[in-house]
Amino acid sequence: MILTDLLACPVCRGSLATEGSALGCRPCARLFPIIAGIPDLRVEPDPWIGLDDDRRKALRVLDEAEGLDFEGHVRTYWRLTPETSPEQAERFTEHVLAAAERTSEWLSMDQDDGGGFGPDGPWLDLGCGTADLGAAAPASVSVIGVDVAMRWLVIARRRLEDAGRQAHLVCANAEALPFPDRRFSRVLSLGLVEHCKSLDAVLSEAYRVAGDGGSLRFRTTNRYSLLPEPHVGVWGVGFFPRSWADRYVRSRGGTGYAHHHPWSAGEIRRGLRGAGFQEVRVGAAPTLTEEARRSSPAVRAAVPLYERARKMPLSRDGLRQIAPVLEAEARRPGGMRRI
Repeated sequence: MILTDLLACPVCRGSLATEGSALGCRPCARLFPIIAGIPDLRVEPDPWIGLDDDRRKALRVLDEAEGLDFEGHVRTYWRLTPETSPEQAERFTEHVLAAAERTSEWLSMDQDDGGGFGPDGPWLDLGCGTADLGAAAPASVSVIGVDVAMRWLVIARRRLEDAGRQAHLVCANAEALPFPDRRFSRVLSLGLVEHCKSLDAVLSEAYRVAGDGGSLRFRTTNRYSLLPEPHVGVWGVGFFPRSWADRYVRSRGGTGYAHHHPWSAGEIRRGLRGAGFQEVRVGAAPTLTEEARRSSPAVRAAVPLYERARKMPLSRDGLRQIAPVLEAEARRPGGMRRI
């Protein structure tokens, strides 16, 4: 598979052609640069960093991590990010290094293997980060990874190379995907939608690029979790109006909350149906082994009770409202059973 054959302009959906070190859209005359071999098709920057600064940091990581393995790339990134404390950087590094194992377990829990419906074709990993899903997916599947952070995509490529997988990576916004309609058999995501300002835009784009009968599956932080918000370690953030959340987090000693947007089970369910998906399921997410290992002793002790409640009809609806993590699945209409 040639990645450029799968791409389209994220603005007008026109076809793209290579023009030197960029991709050009003839219908709307836009040019999109290729940075270190990765197409940059963003229409808006990562909210944490500007476009030019992100590109420069990606190239600096590549330069200073040359010859190093995936772990070396990750540690180089945090060495070049002195505003993050060494303790935080080590926690983030451990989290990233364990991600492929965590994602492999998540894929093994899949309750919807296609059921004989839907198209054959590549998978789309939205918010791919360091491409743990691409490394953990079945070898027979091509996975296209999309992320808004170019600096993490150059590290993701190292992970895929170390895993012996072909790197199909695109820098783009989940709200404006650079692909034609109905192109993917599955759209998957781990920890993306809580970082997106518009849930409806992300779900509409996922619906657009999913093939007839194609599925969407993702995990995300629950806005109304009874545990502290995992990104900032502050309890009760989601119970405040969103316009107050940043001020509340700062008042509790956090570093801010302007770029976090977790959603509730009801918001996700309505968003999926509004986008056109059918067979919508939103519930408390199953506990992953590595997540439990990193939790406090009290949380680990509660996991067996949580798992029983998650599976019981009388308790699972209530649990869905307050669970720390939500799991959502849905399908685009269409497709025929394969014989």
